[in-house]
Amino acid sequence: MTRLTTIRGRLTLWYAAVFAATGAAVLALMYLLVRREFFTASDALVADLSAADVPAALPCDAVIAATVQPVAALELATTVARTDALRTIVIETGGVFAALAAVSLALCWLVAGRALQPLRQITNTAAALSHDTMDARIGLRGPRDEVRTLADTFDAMLDRLARAFRGQRLFVANASHELRTPLTIIRTAAEMALSRQTRSEDEYRQALHTIATAAARSDAMLTSLLQLAHTQRGAARQPVDLATEAATVVAAWPADAPTMHQHLAPAPCVADQVQLELVLRNLLENAARYNVAGGAVWLSTGHDADSSWLRVENTGPVVNPADVAALRQPFQRGEGRSAGSSGAGLGLAIVEAVVAAHGAIWTLTPRDGGGLSVTVTFPAR
Repeated sequence: MTRLTTIRGRLTLWYAAVFAATGAAVLALMYLLVRREFFTASDALVADLSAADVPAALPCDAVIAATVQPVAALELATTVARTDALRTIVIETGGVFAALAAVSLALCWLVAGRALQPLRQITNTAAALSHDTMDARIGLRGPRDEVRTLADTFDAMLDRLARAFRGQRLFVANASHELRTPLTIIRTAAEMALSRQTRSEDEYRQALHTIATAAARSDAMLTSLLQLAHTQRGAARQPVDLATEAATVVAAWPADAPTMHQHLAPAPCVADQVQLELVLRNLLENAARYNVAGGAVWLSTGHDADSSWLRVENTGPVVNPADVAALRQPFQRGEGRSAGSSGAGLGLAIVEAVVAAHGAIWTLTPRDGGGLSVTVTFPAR
């Protein structure tokens, strides 16, 4: 890359061109002004000297004869002097202009380098980044101009990328751990069943039951991961009613689940129907899974002027308010899961992804006496 193809080189040429154009205009204007003054002054001087050198007592013919030669000589001398002076002005000012142009070119190069130094700093920071080193920041100081705004925006983008990479690494590590657990159970059960040549039918049945349970857990985990990936691709929105969707999900409520109390008022909104069903199903399954014997679940919907909402509440163990934020993360499980629960810890993470895709908001708050209250608010249109 040559210097003229860089931004610095182009800025230098632009600065120098602007200086040259304005300098040439100033010099041309000065030349015209000086030239006008020379001609005006010299013409007035010739007229004054001609009038002063004419004797008043001489006849008219004698006056003309006496003044023709001196006036002609004076005009010739004035013209020569004027031409020499203008030539000298042109030469000297031209030399000064050339010197100033060279100096301005050098100064423009330095000024352009100074102005582009933050951009070089941004480039060097970007070049130093990698997937494993996301801690480099520009940290530009100085006036909050366009370059400072660009640097701050770049730093903010790096912060978001760093959080995304950390979340991605944590998600992959957790997913690997969660998927390895049932595979380990399957392998262990199979090895124990094959460790002796003969085993009873009950022992084989027990091994197969363990393998089937672990396989079901893996299947549930993969299903949840696929649902999470689907919700993160965006939403195909259409007019729906939260109350209607909630009634459909409640119709499949298991008989052995906690008692369901519902108050479904009309709640029109614009949302992806499939993803909305995922939200309802995951919230209700989460409410049933983290409950107590003889507990209950409350489901309600409603709307106001510009939004519609659904709320799921459940009895359960007391939740520490400090632990609520962590429940939104994948593979986070709360205390008090019901026995035999096969949840993968992705239910609320799926809700988080759907809420983000719809530009909605949701809140998790501990209930007095135990359990959670979850409210999801969708824009009405």
